Amino acid sequence: QNNSYPIIIGNDILKSAGAEIKKITTKSQRFLIVTDRNIPKSYAGAIFSSIKSKHKYLLTISAGEKSKNINFVNQIIKILFKHNFNRDDCVIALGGGVIGDLAGFASSIFKRGLNLIQIPTTLLAQVDSSIGGKTGINSIEGKNMIGTFYQPKMVLIDPTTLKSLPRRHLIAGYAEVLKYALIMNSKFFSWLEKNSKAIINL
Repeated sequence: QNNSYPIIIGNDILKSAGAEIKKITTKSQRFLIVTDRNIPKSYAGAIFSSIKSKHKYLLTISAGEKSKNINFVNQIIKILFKHNFNRDDCVIALGGGVIGDLAGFASSIFKRGLNLIQIPTTLLAQVDSSIGGKTGINSIEGKNMIGTFYQPKMVLIDPTTLKSLPRRHLIAGYAEVLKYALIMNSKFFSWLEKNSKAIINL
């Protein structure tokens, strides 16, 4: 897929996520938020409240790479079938790269694809895994060996979610940004070096 899509960045945007999503997925009647147990409940609560629909659901799974497998994909798909989701409806991935990959993959294969919204909550997911449409799950054969390229309809980024992150997660995301700057923009790289402490100690 080569579809372009909006990336919207704003503080406290989670509270208005429903309105932003509805602008893009005008025909969606049913919504499933997929998140994990490490994500503050207030994030999912804000999005859930902002969605003006009677048909909205929440799936909270175990956190971590161990959840990125076909069993959890099946959990998502069972909920989609149970509540009669169709291709016009919407899955919202709220979390880091694991949730984005898992929900993205399930969205891409259910009825040959339904609407996907990425709401990344880690710096690494915000600058890397939520962009570009790569989805994937792990198997006994290896990591990310099963997957698709499936673009979201929109990416919503709320920088305030970074305040809940452990420092090591910020450093991982910062390292990825440094890599981009090193490859493409020497001025940006110098700026990142100069401001590293302020960035990591958000």
